[in-house]
Amino acid sequence: MQKCSICFILFLCFLLSIALPVIGQENEDKEVELLKQPFRVRTSYELLKMSGEPDLGMLGMGADFFIVDKIPNLYFTINTYSAIVGKRPGLITVGTGAGYVQPLFRSPLSLDAGIFVGGGGGGGAPDGGGLITRLHLNLTYRFKHVSFFTGYSRLDFPTGEIGGNNLNAGLTFSTQFSTARKGGTLSRTDGFVDNLDLQSKLRVQVTGQNYLNFAGRPTFQSDVDAPQGGEISMLGVELDHFFHEKWYAALKLHGAVAGGIDGYMSYLVGLGFEQALGTDRLTLDTQLLAGPSGGGGIASGGGGIIQGSVGLRALVGNAYGIKAAIGQTITPGGEFNGTLLELGLSKNFQFVSTASDRKKTAYRLKDTDRLHEFGFELLNRTYYSSANSVDKNERPYDRAFNLIGLIASKKIHPHFDILGATYWAYQGSYGAYAEGLLGVRYRYEWTPSWQFRAQVLGGAAGGGGIDTGHGLVIQYSAGLAHQLNQNWGFSIGAGQMTSISGNFKPFFTDVGIIYRFATIEKQ
Repeated sequence: MQKCSICFILFLCFLLSIALPVIGQENEDKEVELLKQPFRVRTSYELLKMSGEPDLGMLGMGADFFIVDKIPNLYFTINTYSAIVGKRPGLITVGTGAGYVQPLFRSPLSLDAGIFVGGGGGGGAPDGGGLITRLHLNLTYRFKHVSFFTGYSRLDFPTGEIGGNNLNAGLTFSTQFSTARKGGTLSRTDGFVDNLDLQSKLRVQVTGQNYLNFAGRPTFQSDVDAPQGGEISMLGVELDHFFHEKWYAALKLHGAVAGGIDGYMSYLVGLGFEQALGTDRLTLDTQLLAGPSGGGGIASGGGGIIQGSVGLRALVGNAYGIKAAIGQTITPGGEFNGTLLELGLSKNFQFVSTASDRKKTAYRLKDTDRLHEFGFELLNRTYYSSANSVDKNERPYDRAFNLIGLIASKKIHPHFDILGATYWAYQGSYGAYAEGLLGVRYRYEWTPSWQFRAQVLGGAAGGGGIDTGHGLVIQYSAGLAHQLNQNWGFSIGAGQMTSISGNFKPFFTDVGIIYRFATIEKQ
């Protein structure tokens, strides 16, 4: 399964979308309404019972968004659950859900109940059509911005042979993110601010890694065919959020691009530290990260890996940086242990907010402000295949099967968006099938609330026995979107997906929910 290309292309879209300004549109002294909305990062762990093999240690990582003003304790989540212990490296899922937090009296305790639905699979696991569901009821103790929780969870692959009642534990990190709504409705007397003085530094980096040598055998292949030092190369994207002048939280995704391990990917989270070396333009950058990995025949044990690195970063201009580092990957329970060289190109962003205690304030955009407009869509996609085509297992394709999709969009022109999308099968016969795409969308608004949309995307797809050839696909579609208010809307569409060198060329329909928001960057 080519999850490596999927994740790389999706997060490359984030890199491009954040970096690009809106073309042909000025601020024009527009007044906006600033909103502070709670946000938290979540990680969890649970043991999933298996029959006839070791239990799976499932790591959950994701983010919770409290974005419904009238129900402040309700949150929506984007999450992943992946195997890091057991015999199923590469079992990775992605999905969404919702939950509710109920404080208990005036204590730091609260109850947290939620549901998650997603798609995915891999690792040769009996995942059925790929549908994953998870319920949880946790008791949470909050200490300032960090919360610890433990409780009951029920994780299932309902159409497969995996599922059970579990005890889960984990922690969350709470913060806030600021969004802007056009056409502020607050007056100066209600809550107007003239300056935005709080800055949040975000760094986006494209990275390449090459493994110089290995302490063990990196793959399940024979010693003769196994990749040697210098042959395995990885390409990916890293997102760093600075919560201190020198400390940052890092999310790093990599996929194989050379070495005969196509399909291998890793996504790691952890901490980084930067120390200036005599000048702010040259820093020592160290990291310690951990997370799930798998696929491509890599001998990654249960799937969990640890990676540490130390390197130098040079600032080029006001916002760009170049990094060179050396690191070590350790795979507990596996043989994928080696030394790597990493090179990266990064860009820094300074998103701003107000120090006001009010949840809502009004602000007039200045010439030095850049308004970035984003959108997220949660979709259900249905593929309709020809009965005359067969998959890699020589079986006729399902006449129809369903996938869950996530699309991130960034406005770059009054009529154009840049897109990054990922789709994961959850119903049908192809539980390990997934896609990662990058593209562009054209929008035409014929009323203030209705718009016509046409889009073209290309990228990687594979897994589940579906014949996509070498994995390169292109898809095009058209449809309608209706905006219910400034943030929420829905969409419908139809199109065709074509694999360049495979026989999978289905038509599809999409039905989705849209959430839009904007942020301000100080130039």
